[in-house]
Order: sequence, then structure tokens, then C-alpha cells
Amino acid sequence: MNNKPKTKLLTISLLCCGRPETTERCLKSLMPIRQAIDSEIQVVDTGCSKETRAIIEKYADEVFEFKWINDFAAARNFQLDQANGKMFLFIDDDEFFLDCTYIIDFFKQPDCTSYNIGGYFQRNYLDMEGKEYQDIEVVRMCSVTPETCFKGKIHEYIEPAYGNAMFMDARAGHFGYVYASQEDNIKHSLRNIPLIKEMMVEDPDNFRWPYQLAQEYKAIGYNKELFDVCKESFDRTGTDKDTDVIRYRGSFACGLVIAMARLEMLDEIIDFYEEVKKKDLIMQLPLAKIAYYVAKVYFIRDENEKCEKEIDFYFRTYDEIGHDVGMVYIQGGLFASDTFDDTNLNLMYCYAMTCGLRRDDYGPLVHYYRRLSWDSPVVRINRGFLSTLLQKAAEVGYKKEIRDVLNKFFTTEGFRNVLEKAIDEMSASLNENALINLKEAFKTTEGEKELGLFMDVRILENEIANVDYWDNYRQIIDVLEAYAQLTIKWQTAHDTLFKSDEPAELAPETIVGCGINDFIKYANDNPTKSLTIIKELFGKRSALTNILTELSRLYGQKQKVLAAKSSDPVKYEEMYNLEEQVLHQIAELDETGKTDEAVAVYQQLVEIIQNTFGVDTLHI
Repeated sequence: MNNKPKTKLLTISLLCCGRPETTERCLKSLMPIRQAIDSEIQVVDTGCSKETRAIIEKYADEVFEFKWINDFAAARNFQLDQANGKMFLFIDDDEFFLDCTYIIDFFKQPDCTSYNIGGYFQRNYLDMEGKEYQDIEVVRMCSVTPETCFKGKIHEYIEPAYGNAMFMDARAGHFGYVYASQEDNIKHSLRNIPLIKEMMVEDPDNFRWPYQLAQEYKAIGYNKELFDVCKESFDRTGTDKDTDVIRYRGSFACGLVIAMARLEMLDEIIDFYEEVKKKDLIMQLPLAKIAYYVAKVYFIRDENEKCEKEIDFYFRTYDEIGHDVGMVYIQGGLFASDTFDDTNLNLMYCYAMTCGLRRDDYGPLVHYYRRLSWDSPVVRINRGFLSTLLQKAAEVGYKKEIRDVLNKFFTTEGFRNVLEKAIDEMSASLNENALINLKEAFKTTEGEKELGLFMDVRILENEIANVDYWDNYRQIIDVLEAYAQLTIKWQTAHDTLFKSDEPAELAPETIVGCGINDFIKYANDNPTKSLTIIKELFGKRSALTNILTELSRLYGQKQKVLAAKSSDPVKYEEMYNLEEQVLHQIAELDETGKTDEAVAVYQQLVEIIQNTFGVDTLHI
């Protein structure tokens, strides 16, 4: 209970357990607030090393020691009792403010002390580079009264939690949920889960604890456990009209659907959605989150009309409340607050555009493609949308509506690479006309030159794959040499479009092209090396399997012929001339309609040459 006279406007506080790097980063980020506002920084040391303690003492106004008893609320309450400020703001030692401007502005307002509770946004990074993240609201501010206290051994929260509330538009970066391995992730949650279960026993009517337990299960992929806790808790909320209960009900409903999706209970997702919608059991935001999953089910099943109906509801909800931070906080929670994040919005835009393309309606494509966050560090594009877009381009060729979207794929190198990978995967199933159409679709785009060459490679591969019989070794060499020149020309254009200081990695087709050039270079002088080169090219481009097989066979025969010519030139010359005469005879028989006789003569010729030199022909 804090009854101290208030000598400061604000106490900024953190618990510190001994992480020197993150602790210093955290404390440094507080300095602008400390300098601009009548404030103090208090740190509670729960077991720091000497190194960390030295860092703390550089920044903190006061440092207190607290023996850790496996109870976060107890530590926070000790922290709160030391506060000299009218207002209390706390941050974890593995967080750091990205920008303190909004916090400073808030505490400079004369009425800031009229707010009982508030917080900021925790930016949870999903990778160590900080490219992907999710912002969630966290309650981290309160006025300091004798009644103010924390509750909960873990995931502690402030009481009383009513009155004027203020969420400051500030972000605290947090890498705490980025783990080196899934094992570390599970280890962290398994540390938390027993404490949460203890709170469920001690405080059985509080939905906060199953809510937190569900979050832990979701994080580590315990999907059956996630399903069970959300189902039991959702059922337990019944039809209670209390605002807090309705909010928890929405979170449990979303958690239940997430578990169903992971367990591939697709029919159950639809049935559950229809039930909660019919009975009006949850608020609009969590219902939109479930609609997102329902749309995904219908999309997978190609049920376009049903999919588009849920897409429309999702976007209507986004237009109504998606830009209202306060409303999203009120209706959200751990499983619904991300309903309208960029990843989910992008996916729904992709569904809408794909459904339109499936029925030859380009309206959604024109309407939504600009809304995709093309310039974000990480953008996820639905593979179904991309494949449908490319299939449509392969049908119609150049079309402005398609061209405008394809042009966006040259915004970044990553997009371009995804595009080329998708084309490569589908090219084997396309005929030559479709491949030509697909090439035409890229006219006037930023990548027209490179993609034109890229498609030329696919068109040539298609032609090669459809050849049933190769006449001779020279014909194969001519075709493969043209392929090699084309792949190297494309690779140059590919590397030039997005220049990089890093050495470019050769694509599989270019590796084959370079290998073909090496084979031609060594073919006459080093048969062993040449055959090794051919062997290493197999498996890199499936379209070339047959021609490489035939090249290998004919090259082997050529070496036998050359060996025969070298060892007995006279005999070789006699047999070569004989073969030439017989081939003319076979041609004449074939021309006069004596096909069976021609075949018989040819078989006799092959048998003679095989018995003499071990090859089918000397005309290689």
C-alpha cells in the first residue's frame, strides 16, 4: 500500500533480473522521458550480476533489491510501494521505447493525472532482424493510490482497472518472443504454465487465467490443449452479458477456431461460426477474425460465393472499426487484436482478387491490388492468388489489368524471385502457346526484358522436352549451346535488375548452361571430365532429362567411334562408306513405299556395325 507523499509527477520503474545488453538498451530509451518530465527512474533488482548492477546504477535514481519468490505481482507491488510519483509507468527490462514523443506529450498535459489507467503498444518482433512484428496493447500505466495493486503470479495486472483510460501512441520494441529454437520456446512456456494453473486454482472465476493459458498453448503449438481450454472456457461463459465476459468469450471463440484450423477441423470451423453468429455471442471484431478463417476454408474448397460473402463482412468490419484503436482494444484480446494486421489484410485482398479472377471479373483485381503492402519489409502474398493470376495471364496474354499487378512484382527483388519461382513451378504444365501468352503479359512492365528472357528459357525447355527423337549428336549440341547462351543472357539481366554488392547465386538453369559450355570445351580432349560434367547436370532441370540422357549416350558412342577410327583407320573408312551407301539405299526403299524392306535392311546394318564397333552408327 503506497501512502508516500508524492514528490514527483511520474515514477518510471522496471524489474531487472540480469540481462545487461537489454537492460542498458531499455534504460537508455527512458532517458528522453526522464529529462523532459518531472520524473524518477526506479529499478528493482531481483538477482542481477555485478555487470548488470553497474549498468543500472548509471541510469537509475534509486535501486532496490527484492528476493525473487516466483511471483511477479509480489515484485511489482514492492516496486509500486517505493514510487514517489503520482503516476506510475513500468516497462520490462527486455523492452525499449522506439519513440518517447507521445509519452512526453501526454505527461506534459495538465490533466494527465486524471487518468486512472493506461498503457502503450508492445511491438513483439517475430524475427531477430525486426522485419516482422505485431503490435499489441499492454496496460503499463496507472495513478498511484493506496488501493492500487498488482495481481497474478505471472502475467500480472493492475487493479483497480476502471476509470479514465489512456493508451499512448508509443511502441516498446520486444524481442522476448523470438527464440533460438522451438525447444527454447516450449521451455519458456512450460515455465509459465504451472504458475498460470496455480492461479486458475486460486482464482477459479477469473477468465484471465485460462485466457493466458490458451496463449501459452498457442505459442508452442499444443493445439489439442488449446482447443480444450478454449472450448471449456467458451462454454463456461454461457450467454453472460457482462462486458468483460463477452470480451473473454470472443477471445476463447477465436482461440478455439485457431485450434480447429491447426487440427484441420474445417467443417467444425464453419459450424461454430454459424452458431456464434446466429446467437450473437461475440463482438464484431472477434467475429471478423473467425470470418477470416471461414473465408480461408471456402477459398481452399473453391466455394467462391461463400468465400466472397465472408470477405465482404470482414472488410465491412474493417471499415467500421479497424481504424479505431480504442474499439479494437475493447473488442480484441490475445487472439483477435491482430484481425486487421497487414498479413491478414493482404491475405483477404488476395482471396478477393482470386475469387474475381476465377469468374473472369477483373474488378476486384483493380480495386484491391494497390492495397497490398508492397513496400513493407516483409509481405506475404497468397500462393493461390499468384498461381491464379499467372494462369489467367497464360490464357489471355497481355491485359492491362493483369499487367498492372504483375508490374508490382518488380517492387523488390524478393517479389521478383517469388514470381519467377511460381512461373517455373507451373511452366511444365503449360503448352507453348500458354508460355508465349505469359511472356506477352509482361510487356511494358519494369521487368519486361528480364522476364522475356526468363520465359524464352521456359519456351525452349518446353520445345526440348517435347522432342521424341534426336537425329544426331551435332543436333543436340547445337540446341544445348543455344540453351546455354540464353540462360547466361537471362542470368545477366536477372542480376542487373536488382543490383547487389553480394555475389549473385546462379540459378539451376544457368548452372546447366555453364555446364554445357564446359562440356563443349572439354568434349574433344577430356572424355572423362566431359562425362562427369554431364552427370552433374542431371536433376537440375527436369525438362532436360531426356536430351541429357541422349547426349550422354551419343557422346559415349562417339568416343567408341573415335577409338575405332584411331586403332584401324582403313577398316573404319570401309565401314563408314558402306554405312553411307546402305543409308542411301534405305532412303530409296522408303521413298518407293517399301518401308518393311527398308526397316529390315536398317536392322541388318545396325547389327553389322554393333558387332564390329559396338555402336549403332558411325555417323555421329
